[in-house]
Amino acid sequence: MKRLVIAIAAAALATTALANPVPVTNTTKRPYKESKVYCNDAVLVKPSKGENIACYNHDACYSDPQGRSRMDCDEGYLRDMRLAGLETTGYIKFKALRNWGKTAWERCRENDKRQAAK
Repeated sequence: MKRLVIAIAAAALATTALANPVPVTNTTKRPYKESKVYCNDAVLVKPSKGENIACYNHDACYSDPQGRSRMDCDEGYLRDMRLAGLETTGYIKFKALRNWGKTAWERCRENDKRQAAK
C-alpha cells in the first residue's frame, strides 16, 4: 500500500501539462465559456482550464445526440485530463465516472429519445 501511495504521489509531481484540451464545437450544448465551471465536484476551488475543458467535453459527449457510448465519453475525458497534465486526478475521476456515471448517461439517452419522438 505504501508503494502505491508513493507511486501515485510521484506520478502527480512528474505530470506536466502537455497542452490544454480544446473545447468541442460539434455539440448541441451551449458554447464553452471560460468563466463558467463545468466540473460538478468543483465547489470551493475553480478547476484549472484544462480540467474545466475536459469536464465540458465530457458533458457535451454525454448529451451528444449521435449517441456515443459511455465508455467513449469517459475515455475521452481521461485523454483530455492526460493532455492537461492531470493524469492522476483524471484517473481517479475516470474510475468514479465508470462506476457512477451510468445514470447520467442513460438519462441523456432517454432525453434524446423523447426529443426525437416530438
